[in-house]
Amino acid sequence: MTCKTGISRVIVVVIDGLRADAIHLFPLPNFASLAERGAVTFNARTVTPSVTAAAMTSLLTGVSPHVHGLTSDRFGMPRPRIPLTPVTQALRQAGLPSSAYLAEIPRAYRGLAERIARGLGVEHASFHGETGADVLRAADASLTTQRRGFILLHWPDADRAGHEYGWSSDVYVAVTRRLDETLGILARRIGVLGDPATLMIVCADHGGGGVDARAHDSLHPLDQRIPLMLLGAGVRRGHLGPTCSLLDVPATVCWALGVEPPATYDGRPLYQAFTVPDEPLATAVAAVA
Repeated sequence: MTCKTGISRVIVVVIDGLRADAIHLFPLPNFASLAERGAVTFNARTVTPSVTAAAMTSLLTGVSPHVHGLTSDRFGMPRPRIPLTPVTQALRQAGLPSSAYLAEIPRAYRGLAERIARGLGVEHASFHGETGADVLRAADASLTTQRRGFILLHWPDADRAGHEYGWSSDVYVAVTRRLDETLGILARRIGVLGDPATLMIVCADHGGGGVDARAHDSLHPLDQRIPLMLLGAGVRRGHLGPTCSLLDVPATVCWALGVEPPATYDGRPLYQAFTVPDEPLATAVAAVA
């Protein structure tokens, strides 16, 4: 079943290493304000292992790490057990473009990153800046002119602060508050809450500070739980429910753009964000309180 909500563009913002409970612990006012007007859970699950390379590959291929083959935090070309259809390729086959904006990477890895992007079917990939704010500036033109298809933004700040200073450190708190400001700027710039043609999905790839204060690769809930939020004029306000996963994001991207999610995908479209009555936000917040 494909979506008939009139959505023509999906923007996915991955806030790397954002703890699921950060919104009410620190607090993050823009995130909280947007959550009140979107479909949200602070109890979604990431993949195992809960590391960026594995999680981002799952986000783009729709399958878990043991299927796509990247089970460490080292990026590389997937060596899957089955043929994969990345979300960007599925969209390309339907005539929809994809763009990706990430922070700058070391020169030695740029060639590999560009090959991975091409292999995934990404028409335009940008690797510029150090912070989420830098990445947003790099994406500014596409956010204005690309009215169809898929735009991916990856903001690395929180993960870097967590590894260097700890997921409960004052530095981590300060960094997440700056990212919260950047999220508010993005939401206002694109007018997502009043735009029926745009769906914005905000999530983390993993949490952090579970077993190790400066790491995130464990089965501890602080490492495994992530925030997941859907925003747009076509999104119904409320709680997404207790069983959502990072793997539901690629299926939802396809479905929202009217493309049948590939049969290989492990996740499911989050239909409830568009078809069920509102639920109080307090239900979602209570899940991690």
